[in-house]
Amino acid sequence: MSLTKQLWVSVAVLMALAFGTSFVLSALSAQKYLAEQLYLKNTDNATSLALSMSQVADDPVTVELLLSAQFDSGHYQFIRLVDPHGAVLTEHANSAVSIGVPVWFQKLVSLQPCAGVAQVQNGWKQFGTLFLQSHSRFAYESLWQETRNLFFWFLGVATLAGLFGTLAIRSITRPLAEVVDQAKAIGARRFITVAEPSIPELRTLVGAMNGLSIRVKKMLADESERLEVLRKEIEHDPLTGLLLRDSFLKRIESVLSRDDASAAGGLVIARMAKLADINQSIGREATDQLLRRVGEQLSALCPENTERVVGRLRGGDFALLAPGNNTTFNLAQEVADVLHLAVNDPVNAGECFLPVGATAMEPGETLSRLLSRIDTALITAERNGSGAVQVATTEAQPRQITDLESWRVALNQALDADRLKLARFPVVDVKGQLLHFETPVRLCIEGDWLAAGSVLPWAARLGLMPRLDIKVVERALEEIAEQGKPLGVNISPEALCDPGFRTALIQKLRKAPQLANSLWLEISEGGAVRHVAEFRQLVQSLKPLGAKIGIEHVGPQFFRIGDLHDLGLDYVKIDSSLIREIHENPGSQAFLRGLCMIVHSIGMTAIAEGVQCLEEMRCLTSLGVDGMTGPAVKLPLVS
Repeated sequence: MSLTKQLWVSVAVLMALAFGTSFVLSALSAQKYLAEQLYLKNTDNATSLALSMSQVADDPVTVELLLSAQFDSGHYQFIRLVDPHGAVLTEHANSAVSIGVPVWFQKLVSLQPCAGVAQVQNGWKQFGTLFLQSHSRFAYESLWQETRNLFFWFLGVATLAGLFGTLAIRSITRPLAEVVDQAKAIGARRFITVAEPSIPELRTLVGAMNGLSIRVKKMLADESERLEVLRKEIEHDPLTGLLLRDSFLKRIESVLSRDDASAAGGLVIARMAKLADINQSIGREATDQLLRRVGEQLSALCPENTERVVGRLRGGDFALLAPGNNTTFNLAQEVADVLHLAVNDPVNAGECFLPVGATAMEPGETLSRLLSRIDTALITAERNGSGAVQVATTEAQPRQITDLESWRVALNQALDADRLKLARFPVVDVKGQLLHFETPVRLCIEGDWLAAGSVLPWAARLGLMPRLDIKVVERALEEIAEQGKPLGVNISPEALCDPGFRTALIQKLRKAPQLANSLWLEISEGGAVRHVAEFRQLVQSLKPLGAKIGIEHVGPQFFRIGDLHDLGLDYVKIDSSLIREIHENPGSQAFLRGLCMIVHSIGMTAIAEGVQCLEEMRCLTSLGVDGMTGPAVKLPLVS
């Protein structure tokens, strides 16, 4: 029984006891008082009437008239005149008068006052004895009314006491409810803090739990910082701070394998020609300073709110990867400008020649093909010797749609006609059991079914991602209803920031609560950390509906995921750049083991993306990964 119910029961029992005690005391006192008053009235009325009757006792008719007049003028239960021998001479009675008092109350509080008795004389002789009894109905009615008033007063007091008690309990238990929520959150590995209440007992408890949450968050922050240091030692060049060749190429492969808007983009490679000559001319220390300036200038092209990364491939070769829809020439020109700014030093300005090659990335193409194309552009830039950037064109099949407006028409037509379908790629746990299917969208454009990487960059530029994403969610819910399989749907950053999309998504899941449990919604790491407020709002709205929510492509900015530890996310998908050839890289294994530990510490499932071979699968299982997806993952999983 809740505290509020217990309070009401206690108040009711207490007030009932108080009312019963008050009623007994007041009823007994009133009963005695009213009985005495009725007796005195009976005696006075009998004496007065007997005296009047003694004056005319020799006239029986007058005696009868006096007695009748007295009975009619008052409220009497009876008036009886008895002769000296006990015979009734005359009697008037009115015992059938109805009163508005319950019978049980009359029996409970019985009023039986003695009748008034007086002698009637006829001269010196006794004429008879007069018995007079006033009716007690007025006394009963008065006592009943007082009892009712007492009851209603106690009822009112009990109600007020219950209401004030309820408010007091709510005021007291509100901090207790926050403590319970905090305890549940900690049980779910969401280490939140709450304001300390004013109640000393609860303040001590909340302080202890807040301290626990703070210590755990600090531990996770320290571990994240340690892993970030480890990641930089493994992946980054110690001199320039840029990604090393292997890590950079893995990042390119990860982007190419994606099936979303970030699969497209641009790649730029710049070469500091004659680096050995520069080193011999100005010295090793000055050359190192020059390389550091180059790294700083290139890093400035990769702000935190983008997915751009820059790497040092070898000696004087630097590369910039820019996922998303970018103009390749402008991107290459940006790199050329910052490089010339970095080497703009009178001491070595004449020594540096900086050819720049660039190319656009085609979703799904191989790394070797991409590198071959951009190497051709870089060699051409070196041969020209003019310093102008060279952009290699892609070998993709030409399409009729080449301008933005044509894409707008084609995409809207496809969405209006519902010409979309969902591909399926299994995500399994380490035992081979299905977790869900990833479902990248396919759109039919001019009769061809195009992969998401070919379409989504244009949809993003045209602001159509919210509409496209809600269509994908609708189709996913339909397929869940038809086939009963859990499906994973990617939410774009553009849709995440659109209030209309968030409202529509919430409404659809509320209308289909039985399907929401089988829907896995995920957003990229970059989108989550760039739009923390919108992501937090979406998660808080969707979690009560049963949908599972996670973050994909986790890795480059994993240390910022800790900012979302209190949301109760269900899973993370670790970027394939961290998974590639993990079985051959002890440093990456140590990093991934720590990453899984942090993910598990805050109650999330760790899923590896882009698993290529059986060796990677076995290594990932030993490192603590809970699930995996990629080309090597099939149903059923073969170990």
